[in-house]
Amino acid sequence: MSYFTAEKMKSFLTDRGLDGLLIIGDSICSPDIYYLSRFFAPDRFSLLATDAVTIFVSGLEHGRATKESRADKVISTTDYDISEKLERFDKPEDAYTAALVEFLRDRGMKRLGVSRSFPVGIYQDLANEFSVSIVESPVSGWRAVKTAEEIEAIRSTQRATETAMKVAIDMIARSQPMGGDLHLNGSLLTSERVRSAIDISLLERGCEAADTIVAGGPKAAIDPHCSGTGPLPANASIVIDIFPRSKRSRYFADMTRTVLRGEPDQDIMDVYEAVLEAQKAGIEAVRPGTTGKEVHAKVCQVFEDQGYPEREDRGFIHSTGHGVGLEIHEKPNLSETGGPLVAGNVVTVEPGLYYPDLGGVRLEDLVVVRSTGCENLTKLEKRLTL
Repeated sequence: MSYFTAEKMKSFLTDRGLDGLLIIGDSICSPDIYYLSRFFAPDRFSLLATDAVTIFVSGLEHGRATKESRADKVISTTDYDISEKLERFDKPEDAYTAALVEFLRDRGMKRLGVSRSFPVGIYQDLANEFSVSIVESPVSGWRAVKTAEEIEAIRSTQRATETAMKVAIDMIARSQPMGGDLHLNGSLLTSERVRSAIDISLLERGCEAADTIVAGGPKAAIDPHCSGTGPLPANASIVIDIFPRSKRSRYFADMTRTVLRGEPDQDIMDVYEAVLEAQKAGIEAVRPGTTGKEVHAKVCQVFEDQGYPEREDRGFIHSTGHGVGLEIHEKPNLSETGGPLVAGNVVTVEPGLYYPDLGGVRLEDLVVVRSTGCENLTKLEKRLTL
């Protein structure tokens, strides 16, 4: 499950006059280190990429890393007398760095590449022993092109996302408008209540989500990333944006639907139809060779033609989409700066219109760029009025 090859890394290093690329981090927060090692660990470890991938882990994790990771070699800090170094140095960080220096020397490293996010303290110590250059890591670019296995992992997460979305929409559909708010089973239907139901559904399917958006009325228009609080409004649009990660595969999915319970105003219905039309145009434009900028321009043109030209504080105020994978926002992007798309990219297409006096509307599908167009991984219907 990786687009990485030894040839790609060797070419990257040779072009920059480097012996190896060094990454330090935990594989929860660092998608690059997880991508190269496929070792899931909450504690920080080191990864050295040459024409092979070697990970340098604690003695506690050595056995598990040997069994679970896809690294070519797994080396333990125990092999470098970490216990003795912990007694000798005042700070555990210094002991680890001393062991790391020996590890790198043993592998013939003289010229190392590190990313901008590399720990500055360790960088300073290594710079005393090696030539260390800050480079743009190639890994995020490799991650942008998904293998068949990765696409299936994302598809699986998207299925769980759709199930959770159905739960949320069903709650809103069963609610009753009363006094400007929605009520369900005798009590107010709130953003928090719907969000909890979404979380439970995702957890039951092995996924987890943070900052799920369930926002209605002006809240969803003033700030499209507002997660939503309090009672959900009747007769107004409600934006539901769910972007969970699978706890097993670590791959994200992403989708948004906008619904309304009650009597819709004609203006919001017109906005919804414009967003739906723009999304169709965007999805049709996604294909290899087309740039993210061109896809974004197609969406903007629909809004212009439909009479919604605003691009600053109201109207279409964000990009058309972004890559999804081990991060919820990764390469490539569908925006004014988006580059060429290639087969294997997985991107969202999520145009939206936002008017503080009316509300917000956003529709988001997740698509895979294929050789002749794109495949939509999102199957859930789009319907405003419930």
